[in-house]
Amino acid sequence: MTVTIVCFGAMRDYLPQSASGNRAEVPAEDGSTVGDVIDALGAPRALAFSVLVDGVQATLEDRVPSGAEITLMPPFAGGSGDSGRPGVLCRLRRYC
Repeated sequence: MTVTIVCFGAMRDYLPQSASGNRAEVPAEDGSTVGDVIDALGAPRALAFSVLVDGVQATLEDRVPSGAEITLMPPFAGGSGDSGRPGVLCRLRRYC
């Protein structure tokens, strides 16, 4: 089967050379999980902080249907800089 991978940030480094921008169609075995697809790209699973399959939040254990679009996003953050305000990660995930 074939799936479409959409990567952001550091995840883009693992797209195949045939990628167009941040998107690539890649082969996957029937019954593959999201984690299997990430492994096939050669990306570390820990880098996939947020995963969507066809626009719905997914886990690395979720099965991927044929023709699916898998969106992979690495951890995102913004520093507090000199402003003293919490960064993006703190505001979105309440890690501060």
